[in-house]
Amino acid sequence: MTASRKSCQNPLSRTWDDNSSADVGLSPPRLRALVHASVGVPLARLRQWARLRVAVAELPRESAASAAAVAGFADQAHFTRTARSLLGRTPASIGRSPRLIDPPDRCRPDSDPTPR
Repeated sequence: MTASRKSCQNPLSRTWDDNSSADVGLSPPRLRALVHASVGVPLARLRQWARLRVAVAELPRESAASAAAVAGFADQAHFTRTARSLLGRTPASIGRSPRLIDPPDRCRPDSDPTPR
């Protein structure tokens, strides 16, 4: 797995803190503290944004339930609550929007990680 592919997948994983902190030689609580101090946003919130970005990119092709599953949400209701909380919109209203930006192919969960 390439480093760029790994960096795109990790935020969607529940073990992201443990894996990433081990990669940089920090404990998970220390990594969370450093990210929060540096970025000003808790690491858990960054993971929510990462999942939301993937789910929103899937909406033109998939149902809200399928998009939620692809992005790693527990269920469609979890996706809906997160979208409403972070974007102020429901997945249904986002799916009707004509101006969605897809993440780069390297960040799509089903993309081929091998360079061409």
